[in-house]
Amino acid sequence: MSTHDTRNPCTKLCRYDAADRCMGCFRTRAEVRHWKRLPDETKAAINARIAARGGTVSKKDGKRAKKLDKKIRKLEAKLATLRARRSDLEGPVVKAAE
Repeated sequence: MSTHDTRNPCTKLCRYDAADRCMGCFRTRAEVRHWKRLPDETKAAINARIAARGGTVSKKDGKRAKKLDKKIRKLEAKLATLRARRSDLEGPVVKAAE
């Protein structure tokens, strides 16, 4: 009987950062994809790495983060629109009649 922790650490918050790590369970995309085929020793090592990092993100925190990400994307789009409007105002400078 194995004493290693081989449970799947997935928290169902599958989003990947720039380093291609899941923001919910902190596994790489390859680790997530091949989890069922990985040997128990490898699964245990991955779970140990996640535990040493501080564990996974809770589902509640993950949902909150997703909501905040959505708000940020909306605000960034609005900011881009406002910057475009402003650059239109700063376009060619017209000299005022003297």
